[in-house]
Amino acid sequence: MKRLAYLDALRGIAALMVVFTHLYAPIIGHVWVFDYLIDPGKLGVLWFFMISGVVIPYSLKPGPDGAQRFLISRFMRLYPAYWLSLLLFVVMLKLTDAPLPSLTQIVANVTMVQAALGFDDVVGLYWTLFIELVFYALCLALFIGGKLYDQTFRTRCSLLFLLMALAMAVVRAVSERKLPVALPLALSLMFFGSVWRQWLLAEHSKELTRNLKTLLIAFAVLLMPTLIMAYSKDMGTGETWGRYCFTYALAISSFLLLTRSVRLDHPALVWLGAVSYSLYLLHPSMLMLAEFLLKSSGASALTLAVVATLLTLGASHLSFRYIETPFIQLGKRLNNRKAKAQTISV
Repeated sequence: MKRLAYLDALRGIAALMVVFTHLYAPIIGHVWVFDYLIDPGKLGVLWFFMISGVVIPYSLKPGPDGAQRFLISRFMRLYPAYWLSLLLFVVMLKLTDAPLPSLTQIVANVTMVQAALGFDDVVGLYWTLFIELVFYALCLALFIGGKLYDQTFRTRCSLLFLLMALAMAVVRAVSERKLPVALPLALSLMFFGSVWRQWLLAEHSKELTRNLKTLLIAFAVLLMPTLIMAYSKDMGTGETWGRYCFTYALAISSFLLLTRSVRLDHPALVWLGAVSYSLYLLHPSMLMLAEFLLKSSGASALTLAVVATLLTLGASHLSFRYIETPFIQLGKRLNNRKAKAQTISV
């Protein structure tokens, strides 16, 4: 599939918002806008989810080896840089004499499905990658079942996960159990992204337009009660339902705007989008590295954040060039080699 520069730019901005939340928001302290209105990190993550919806289903190509090609390409795209981030984070914990996770927890994190295995994430932001893997698995299942290219079926999937989120939110509110409402909400947005992509780039049929309107109305009606019930009580992560409501609404509306009417494609943003995966994964380790390098200098918190940002940009560039790109190319070679072998055998 042809790369869309404005999607790369959006990825870059999303990664920067996550970095801002982790590196700069603690310095700013309590500001009404960030405490009660906007969660920049959540906004960036929601953009990431919808971008995955735009991209991932259409990377599964029809053919007898479509599933295998998808698995190889996704493995090479995700795991090498992820393993690097895990290694660097553990090394930095050791270097700074911070408490180390158990060996069992580290090994579980190597799989990227530690949440399903009952283990905590070594790096807090890994939770989003598990959701990505669940979406990949669902797309693969729909592909095998012959339903992936049925936009009406994907519309129903989006609605189903939205209703599932609402049901989980009700149970969470009544029982005060911390159910993962974010998982079905994210999956709903991802399937919405896939429908939006088809309307945006392929066709404007009456059925597709009707399905898209149905989803937008469903979000408008169901998101607020879902978020109110799920996040009225803070269960330890600073969750505020009002901020979440505004952030989700802003994420969806701005995503529609920035992928249709206001398409950003500045080279700097496109480059940030290219390295956004490493940027996302490595900035917690680079913050610890900055603190380690400047621990005896008396540097201010802002100086630490700026140094960590520069280190993150440099490390992301190196990771993209020497880890991500070579393994992505390896995945392509493996897929092409298999395709050639099948052609020769035929």
